[in-house]
Amino acid sequence: MEQGNLYFIKDSFYERFKNCGLLENKEIINGKPHGRPCCYLFKFDKNDSYIYWMIPISSKVNKYKLQYDHSIQKYGMCDNISFGYVLGEKRAFLPQNLFPVTKEYIDNIYIDKNTNEPIMLSRNLLSELNRKARKKIRYNQQGKILGMTDIMKIYNELLNDINKDTN
Repeated sequence: MEQGNLYFIKDSFYERFKNCGLLENKEIINGKPHGRPCCYLFKFDKNDSYIYWMIPISSKVNKYKLQYDHSIQKYGMCDNISFGYVLGEKRAFLPQNLFPVTKEYIDNIYIDKNTNEPIMLSRNLLSELNRKARKKIRYNQQGKILGMTDIMKIYNELLNDINKDTN
């Protein structure tokens, strides 16, 4: 798993943590159900080889643009949503819905069918997403609930799993 790549998460993860505020929809694209929300993989702690953080991506740009604009108007900033391009299409990146996973819940990498290579995001977008993700994770670690997902509940359960497996 490499930071900066886009991945899909297995259904078993969403089933296990269904009461934690995760995005659950499978979008319909060109009349066909698409995989779980595609996510940007982020490493919060480079020394932690077990936990990966995922930022969901949505094609519902107009919906999230309204929320983004409201936040900018009210607070002068928005740490919940970013916008960028995936395969030439504008997408909403949702740090407000970030969540931790372990490798057994990562299904597959998002590959560009034209090049057979992993999808790449711009450096500016990566930097922005990393900054917003770090802020959200730190706040939640301090007990301040910031975001839509109960990331500390998921994180602690995953740590318990890891500790059982390594002992």
